[in-house]
Amino acid sequence: MNCKNFSGKGYGRLRRRLLVVLLVSLACSQAMAADAPVTLEGTNWQLVKLTVLGGFEFVPEEPGKYVLNFRNRNRLTGDSDCNSLSGTWQQQEDSTLHFEPLGSTRRLCEPGSLHNNLLLYLRDVQTFAVRDRHLILQTTTEGVEIEFESRD
Repeated sequence: MNCKNFSGKGYGRLRRRLLVVLLVSLACSQAMAADAPVTLEGTNWQLVKLTVLGGFEFVPEEPGKYVLNFRNRNRLTGDSDCNSLSGTWQQQEDSTLHFEPLGSTRRLCEPGSLHNNLLLYLRDVQTFAVRDRHLILQTTTEGVEIEFESRD
């Protein structure tokens, strides 16, 4: 095909229309991707910090010891220092999240462990957000926030 055939007046309008259609399609696809609900299934996270009442922040010395794995069929596995976590997770709406039931082994971890606090607050998780590869969990207690980063 000769490119000269597309240089006439009629084809100029066609090219502009095609360009408009392309730009509208691109804008719509980006808007749909931005509005798409976030699913946690198949994701893995490690603890960055735990913010408790009064704004006190606890940062784990070894973040890899505090892990949440969102498995298929709403199964949850993970580690909390010297203990293993298991249970189920329910994502009712785009940002609503609950862990029910949530259990752990009962080993006594070394002093300074965040296990007890993490387990306590995970049971009260109410909502979540994902920002810049970080999972932010908010609990029923105002000001309490648990932040994880992606392990993928």
